[in-house]
Amino acid sequence: MVSQNIEDYLENIFLFIKENKRPVKTTELAKLMKVQPAAVTSMAKKLHGDGLIDYQPYIGINLKSSGEKIAKETIRKHRIIEYFLTEILGLDLEFAQEEACKIEHAVSDKTIEKLYEFIDRPEKCPHGYKINLK
Repeated sequence: MVSQNIEDYLENIFLFIKENKRPVKTTELAKLMKVQPAAVTSMAKKLHGDGLIDYQPYIGINLKSSGEKIAKETIRKHRIIEYFLTEILGLDLEFAQEEACKIEHAVSDKTIEKLYEFIDRPEKCPHGYKINLK
């Protein structure tokens, strides 16, 4: 079981790399996550030691396959929950996004699959991003 904090780091690293097509620097990740660069460096060393990322000082952070798997699962959960909250419950997108961030860490894989079936397996989240990442 991975902590919420670790899932948040992996999620942010994945999204940055996907968008920018390069490793994320610790200062960039600190700005994204609204934490001090020293906190990112400390977490990067831990995640590197845990085999979830490849961290090279002054070069940046890349995900290893195990870290990417966790990031994709977390993002998928977020997007399914966000879809449910906006499209089924009618909540506004900004509020739904905040709620999805909280719920994604607590919901089980079994529950998320049932929820995904319940909402008729949409292909995209309210932001237009694919729910199932490849």
